[in-house]
Amino acid sequence: MDEKQLQYEFLSILSESHPGLTFEEYRDSCVFLLFYQYLCLKHGDSLEEAYKPGELVKMAIRGKLQVASFLKFMESASSFLHLLNKDFQLTEFSFYKSLERVHSLEKQKSYARFFRKFLKKIDGWDCKEELLRQYPKLFILLIAEFAKLKKDTYISEELSELYHKFFCRRFHKKKGKCKVLFPEFQYGILASSIISTEKNIEIYGYTKEQEYIDIFTIVCYMKGIPLDSLHLFMKKDWRAIRDLPDGADNILIFMPEGVEAGEYIASPKLSLGKEQFYAGTKGEFPFLLTAISCLKENGFLAAVFPGAMLYREGREAQIRKYLVEELNCLDTIMLLPDSIFHSIGQAEAILFFQMNRERKDILFFDCSEIESLDKEQIDTIDQLWSERKTIPGLCACVERDEIEKNEYNLNLPRYITKVVKETAIDMEKGKARIREIEQELQEIENRIAIYRRELGL
Repeated sequence: MDEKQLQYEFLSILSESHPGLTFEEYRDSCVFLLFYQYLCLKHGDSLEEAYKPGELVKMAIRGKLQVASFLKFMESASSFLHLLNKDFQLTEFSFYKSLERVHSLEKQKSYARFFRKFLKKIDGWDCKEELLRQYPKLFILLIAEFAKLKKDTYISEELSELYHKFFCRRFHKKKGKCKVLFPEFQYGILASSIISTEKNIEIYGYTKEQEYIDIFTIVCYMKGIPLDSLHLFMKKDWRAIRDLPDGADNILIFMPEGVEAGEYIASPKLSLGKEQFYAGTKGEFPFLLTAISCLKENGFLAAVFPGAMLYREGREAQIRKYLVEELNCLDTIMLLPDSIFHSIGQAEAILFFQMNRERKDILFFDCSEIESLDKEQIDTIDQLWSERKTIPGLCACVERDEIEKNEYNLNLPRYITKVVKETAIDMEKGKARIREIEQELQEIENRIAIYRRELGL
């Protein structure tokens, strides 16, 4: 089985039927079983035959694989795997614990049917060495496809690449350990696309569901990130001030649906005269301000937010002035193509912030009419970004004085003039079309004259 066939087998998991299971139950089952297989492949030489997936398949063929027998097998296999690999105890996964709490006979039957079918499928994958080599990439690809099905958590490849460009440029300037914060992360896809195993990295993050922590942990493990570098929390347990006393070097935020009012990354640090920014203000800005307060002295932040926050009036205009004039931390604004998002229905922008920067300008990019951002286009944007060039219709490097004249309204049409392409007119073709129309009109008038005579009009 070559690489393409292996990829096809992995992605065919998405098309499998799973009657009786919800999307989340099916996804978490696949994640758990695939990771179990990965550990078995990784420790195959040391793992006793009795604990390999083949034993579960034998039980499935004999019709003896039920939820109770599956849990019992996993408990034994987990202990043995833990002796070989101290990083993971399968019985500590949220999926295993939730399966223990399933008491409905119908749900147990649904799980048992799925286990039997799925285990037979993955047991049929041969070329074990190639499979182990490709597993991390294929696993992350599958998780990305699961995320795509759940559209509100999907991060496209183009957007991941933009984050990657931002992250790498800043990351490689950092000496020593780099501390990164992912607020409200989903699936770990954003992290998987930018984390380099070659660097010393400390990762913090929080999410609403324990299952996402499991997935994120597996993704980082497969990417070679030491698990003692991960500090992942449930949202209700997150305390940014306690866990990030020295601040973060980089913060990466993905909030395409906006933020609920009153949502903060950390407790607001109320500067004198700025208390009003956190009361009666729409959700994105208070969230953003508390994120900025978590940055180190020279930290960076990249965030996707609704484009409307660039021009809304009232309190938000005051906050934009605060960010541009007093903090001087807003470095780049990029209006993103509609094709990057699915079923969002509103313009989205990616914003880049840098604390304590010396420049006084802001770089604007208008990518809204680009049909799709391919690698060549992203590389071009990256080059223009580095050189801070002004290209009519695409980007403009704007000084603070001009932004002040616009009363800190950051709506891109104020700074980037659309280039109207002139269409060449083919005169001969136009004249020929006029003659055709005149001939058609003459034929119509002739028919009308005939009808008048027949009707005696």
